[in-house]
Amino acid sequence: MLNKLFSFIKHLRLNAYDTNSLEGVNNERLRLLSWAVLTSGFTKLASLIIVVASIRWVSGYLGSERFGLWMTITSVITLLSFVDLGMSNSLVNIVSESFGKRDHQRIHRAISSTLFLLTGLAVIIEAIFLSSFYFVEWADVVHATKPEVVREVAPSIAIYVTIFLISMPLSIVHKVQIGLQESWKSNLWSLLGQLFAIFFLGVAVYFEAGVPFLILAVAGGPAVATLINFGIYFFLERRDYLPKFNVIGSSALTNIGRVGGLFLIMQFLALVGNASDNIVIAKILGLSDVSTFAIVQKLAMILGVSQLFISPMWPIFGEAIARGDYDWAQRALKKIIWVSFLIGALAGATILFFGSQIIKIWVGHPVETSVSLMVGFALYSILMNIGGSLSVYLNNGSFLKRQISIYTLASIVAIGLKIFLVWHWQSASGAIWGTVIGYSIFYVIPAYLMAFPKNKSNLNKLI
Repeated sequence: MLNKLFSFIKHLRLNAYDTNSLEGVNNERLRLLSWAVLTSGFTKLASLIIVVASIRWVSGYLGSERFGLWMTITSVITLLSFVDLGMSNSLVNIVSESFGKRDHQRIHRAISSTLFLLTGLAVIIEAIFLSSFYFVEWADVVHATKPEVVREVAPSIAIYVTIFLISMPLSIVHKVQIGLQESWKSNLWSLLGQLFAIFFLGVAVYFEAGVPFLILAVAGGPAVATLINFGIYFFLERRDYLPKFNVIGSSALTNIGRVGGLFLIMQFLALVGNASDNIVIAKILGLSDVSTFAIVQKLAMILGVSQLFISPMWPIFGEAIARGDYDWAQRALKKIIWVSFLIGALAGATILFFGSQIIKIWVGHPVETSVSLMVGFALYSILMNIGGSLSVYLNNGSFLKRQISIYTLASIVAIGLKIFLVWHWQSASGAIWGTVIGYSIFYVIPAYLMAFPKNKSNLNKLI
């Protein structure tokens, strides 16, 4: 373990390695990964502060139903993550693959085409949303009952949707930086956005603002930072990648749409299988039951520190596969799985044995949690880490197509189990157990077999 730490520190250097040799290429990957992990840690810490502060500061004066509204809206709004039709994730794949082949013209075409498509899509969706906004009973959608909560539902949703759509085309700057293995730059700008959010949240809490202003504070900060990042990166730092209408090509649009369609399916399945917890609980049990589940869920996400090094591996795997360096990619994947399993087990043990005490200190008052809920999230911590490691590897090459089949089955099983177990047990813990059972059996196991086929002679064809 000390050798791993020493290797990590050794690669934290500002100067890039000479990539004219295979050893230099591998060292440069590790250098960029090390900086990505370090900066991601700072961003994670800022996110942790927001989560802790928001629950600690807000839950007291909002009350259980308004707090449940806030948690539910942020869950519902994640459904918007697939409205970009998978094009943002498609851009990461295209940029990382083209970077591995040193095809900078293809990168420029992909950036310009994606920005053009996402801008048009955002305008169309916002127009549809605003035209239908007043015809939807938003309070009924989230099962709000108290008058003060009912009044806040519609403006809260409107604010969050609008900010999301404005940010959608601008956020390609993060995807480009990730694809070029410059995740550390994206992380630093995300950190600035989180700091903005903490400041605005503090102001909103000081005045005991309602849910709409809290959402504006938390969502608006990152949006401002993304806008600044977009301007500096494309207009000052990488003018050669500045999006231009005249470089948009039909082949680039087709490729973005094709790969984006695959990611769209994956994103939709992820939302159906993972982000539906609070919605299912709210519909079957009510908003009050969402609060406890959401707090434990937040704790599990906070402890998911392995994501610091799992996420940056996506473009690194893509670049390595594009170069044909399959052996290195598989060796790296095995190490990532092993380390993420250990971290997940430690996080799970923390939730199981100390979770209730942590939550009590965190929230400021005792929160009644069931053994079933805590055990479920303990197992989920391990599942999330292993599944995430396999996913960033299988997101590349033709693996993506074949990954969809197993993910589809896992998502269908998981959502069915969530609904059945929450209703049958009359407990929010049924939602997390549906995730654990469905994805461990129908995704993690077959994904591992897919990543490490017994017949390695056919690996080139598989990828």
